[in-house]
Amino acid sequence: MHTFSRAAFVATAASLALSPVMGSAQAAKPLIRVGSGPDDQSTPLLYASKYGVYAKYGLNVEIVKLQGAAAVAAALAGGSLEVGKSASLAVVQAIGRGLPFTVIGNVAYYNSSRPDTALVVYASSDVRTPKDLEGKTLGAVSLQDMNSIGTFAWLDQYGVDRSTLKYVELPSSAVLAAMEQGRIVASTVLEPYLSSYLATGKIRILGYPFDAIGKHFSQGLLFTSTAWAGGHRDEIARFLAATDEGAKFIAAHDDVSTKLSAEFGGMDTSAIPNVRHAERGVPVSAAEIQPVIDAAAKYKVIPQAYSAATMLCSCALMRR
Repeated sequence: MHTFSRAAFVATAASLALSPVMGSAQAAKPLIRVGSGPDDQSTPLLYASKYGVYAKYGLNVEIVKLQGAAAVAAALAGGSLEVGKSASLAVVQAIGRGLPFTVIGNVAYYNSSRPDTALVVYASSDVRTPKDLEGKTLGAVSLQDMNSIGTFAWLDQYGVDRSTLKYVELPSSAVLAAMEQGRIVASTVLEPYLSSYLATGKIRILGYPFDAIGKHFSQGLLFTSTAWAGGHRDEIARFLAATDEGAKFIAAHDDVSTKLSAEFGGMDTSAIPNVRHAERGVPVSAAEIQPVIDAAAKYKVIPQAYSAATMLCSCALMRR
């Protein structure tokens, strides 16, 4: 969920070379290239591609693995993709900064009744309450990603003086080692790292920062260029229907989801036991994107808030 700028899109799009990793062999049909990072949110797409769901809907879809939201957006802006999958915040940033993108669907929701993100501390730490974090050093992938925005909102909710905190930027994969070395005392982590770390018994959960943003909101979105959406409404409708079928299957088969996620991300399934999967669902609504926009504006990740309704394509699969 890295941040990015309009200039970065243009520069990257000019030179980005894409290689499909999963797809249909129906070369006679128009190709729909879908870019996504190697994360658990992508599994409905992976399932629909690998097991012929897209083919059943008469589509030729290739899933293209890219590292990060900036690469996905750059490829989409440069015409190397037809559809992108990114964290909701990344799409909010891109559209908020004037890129001609539109949202056609959802892939993952945060649900406070089954959280897949948590702020963790070392098991033996003397930090027991949010206020105990004052004066401490926290780890963060980026100070402008969704994990950090959620953490800021959660700390504010509990009256923590954030001016006393320090941050070390490091990847989620390095959080446990940084705690063991005493470099940080806490960090907000997503799956599959959350389950992997909990399985060691070396960390414990202090709280669920995303609850401070909302009890239920979009975590991952499907989007495309406004130009492509305008000329491919039928393909989009079939793509969304097929992806929704994949999402419903994945939601009922956690073992398949974990296997696909590990395969796509190049991970060993034994390293990610008992993963807490995000809530699946392709239908999208403005009400479930608006909390992300409002939080992003409050913590200066976007210049100002705007209506989530302006992000949505009329071709989107809407939540009723």
